[in-house]
Amino acid sequence: MVRDIKNIDRNLEDKKNNDIILKKHLLLKMFNEDPDLNEILGKKDKRPLNKYEDKDHPTNTEIEERHLIVEYNKRVDKKQIIPFLKLNGINKEVLNFIMFDIDDDSVSYSNEVIKSQILSVMCLVHEDDMETEYGIMRTDLLSYIVKDLLCWTNVLGCHLKCKADYCDIVDSRYYCRTIKFLIECPNNLYQGMNNRYDRFK
Repeated sequence: MVRDIKNIDRNLEDKKNNDIILKKHLLLKMFNEDPDLNEILGKKDKRPLNKYEDKDHPTNTEIEERHLIVEYNKRVDKKQIIPFLKLNGINKEVLNFIMFDIDDDSVSYSNEVIKSQILSVMCLVHEDDMETEYGIMRTDLLSYIVKDLLCWTNVLGCHLKCKADYCDIVDSRYYCRTIKFLIECPNNLYQGMNNRYDRFK
């Protein structure tokens, strides 16, 4: 066997290179386009910058106020739908998040060309923002919307089956519902059951 990797011609921008990359791209697009999901996440508006009475000679008070507004705007400008799981040091402001990722979990015992993937979606809600105008806890509403979008859909190419939905407390200030979906799909069959860089004489 000859293995030729010196002349690799990869397109690193192509989201179809890998099934996890493509699925995460499709999920991010779907979550960002859902108006109810974004409403329940409660995206905060930036504050307008204060005006200086004399724009060439602002007072120390005006400069300090501007600094506080700029810092606040940076904190609330964080993305709230995130395609990876990161919990530590989330934010100083009261913000809520959807975080998700996909793991290749196992290979089918009866057919090794089929693998099982686990999609984990975490609905994180700050303890000060749990209640909603609908009389339903924010974590439960986010969980409902995620399951409504994803249960039994084949938008990622194969059916998603909800296998778990459980609560937790993270980072001492956040309540969380974690939803896990099972995806059974082809096991990286880009060149059949061969590696594309292997050549057999």
